[in-house]
Amino acid sequence: MREHYDIEDRSGTRLAEGEGNFIQIPAIFQVKDPRSGAQIMQIEGKVLTLHNQFTITDPTGLPLGTIRKKIIKLIGQEFWIEKEGTELMRIYGDFLNHDYSMEVGGQRVASVHRKWVSLKDQYGISVLAPVDHLLVVGATIVIEHIILAEERSG
Repeated sequence: MREHYDIEDRSGTRLAEGEGNFIQIPAIFQVKDPRSGAQIMQIEGKVLTLHNQFTITDPTGLPLGTIRKKIIKLIGQEFWIEKEGTELMRIYGDFLNHDYSMEVGGQRVASVHRKWVSLKDQYGISVLAPVDHLLVVGATIVIEHIILAEERSG
């Protein structure tokens, strides 16, 4: 079983395509530029961890950040991205309805909304402030992968 993600901004511009194997352990996604086909990042899950944890790397293998899911939260879910022990971003929202926002220092920098009427999973991303677009795209793929896995496991 393969996972494929087409990610585009609100104007319909495709930002990236993510491909991964749903049952691969650890989960690995290759994210490519849809125009050139060049790899723009890789996302790799960690097998033995308390948190759902994925590392996002650039094409040379340098880490851009690690996204983790908060284990215990009374209401809803929460994710965060860190690099070298420093938090870069918090991600809040309605993950089951695929509608969430990303914050840096308490300021909303991006939001993600799933397009429900489409043949494939498509996401609109609004970037509202300066932020690493690769982290936004990578976080979107990871969150959607985790939510899909949770839905399938019951």
